[in-house]
Amino acid sequence: MKQFWILTAFLSLSLFSSDRIGRLPVYKIAVEVTNQTAEALLLRDFMKDQIQTTGRGLISLPLQDFESSVWEFDKEGIASPKSAEALRKLTDVDKLALITTEDGQAVISFVDVLHQKLEYRNSLPDSLSKTLVFDFLGFLDKKNIYLALSETGSGSNSQLKINSLKPTYVAGEAIRFEIESAEDNFVYVVLVPDNQKGEPVLLFPNQYQIDNFIRKGDKVTIPDKRISFKASSPPSKDRIRAFASREEWKEFQLRSKKEDSFYKILPPAVTGTKTTARSMVIPQTITASIEQSPVVEWEYQIISR
Repeated sequence: MKQFWILTAFLSLSLFSSDRIGRLPVYKIAVEVTNQTAEALLLRDFMKDQIQTTGRGLISLPLQDFESSVWEFDKEGIASPKSAEALRKLTDVDKLALITTEDGQAVISFVDVLHQKLEYRNSLPDSLSKTLVFDFLGFLDKKNIYLALSETGSGSNSQLKINSLKPTYVAGEAIRFEIESAEDNFVYVVLVPDNQKGEPVLLFPNQYQIDNFIRKGDKVTIPDKRISFKASSPPSKDRIRAFASREEWKEFQLRSKKEDSFYKILPPAVTGTKTTARSMVIPQTITASIEQSPVVEWEYQIISR
C-alpha cells in the first residue's frame, strides 16, 4: 500500500485556479539525435511527425548549441552533473527526447527537464524502430493523462462538496474525508503529488469502492475505512482534485499492483506489451473527458511531528 506525503500548516480550498483553466494537457518536447546517422535522423523525423500530427505534444524548434555527448544518467535515472547543467539551460521545453541508433539498435530516451530525470528508455532493433516509437507514444499518452488530471478541468465545481477534511495533519495521521454530490454524477477523486514528482493516484473509485456513481445528496467517505491512507515523510504539499462527470470515464484503464488499494489511470494503449500503429489511440479524445469535467481542488498541508 502506497503512503502519500503532504506537508505544513493550513488548509486552503481553491476552486480551480484561472491560470489552469483551458490548458492543453500536452508537453513542449524537444526531439534531438545523439548521433547524426541517417537512420537516427529518419527516426527523429518520424517521431516528431507522429507526436505533432496526433496532438500528443508541442514540438520545439531544434535546440541551439545542442551537445550530443553529455547525456548520462544513473540507474535511478538521475542526471549526471554535466547532464544536469545542460538541462538547466533548456528553459523553453518541458521534456527532451533523445534518439540514438548504433550497433543495429534504435534507442529512445525521454527526460524530464525540470526534475533532471530520465523517465523512459527503451530500445529495439533498427528494423523495429517504428514499433519503438509507438511504444513510446503509449508512454506519452500516460504522461498526458497525468498532466490533464493535475492541471485541467472545465472550471469551478459547485456540484461537489467536501466534508471532514481537517486544516492540519501530523505525519503518520490517517487522512479521511467525505464527498457530497449536489447532482447525480460519476465522481473521480485524484491525489496529485507535490510538483509532479510522482504520478497522480486515483483515491476514488478504488478496489474497495468500485461504484463511483454518487446520487444527488448522497455522501461517501473517502477512502473506505478498510484502506489506510496516511500522510508521511518526507514532507510535501499535495493536492486532492475531485471531478464530477455525467458520463463514466470508460476510455481509461484503472490499474493497480496487488498490494495497492488505489488505482492509476492509464490509456487503453498501456497494456504492458508492445504497441503497434493500429492499437494507438488518438489523444485529442483521450483526455477530453477529464478536460470537460467540472473539478474542485483542495490543497492542504501536514506538519511533521
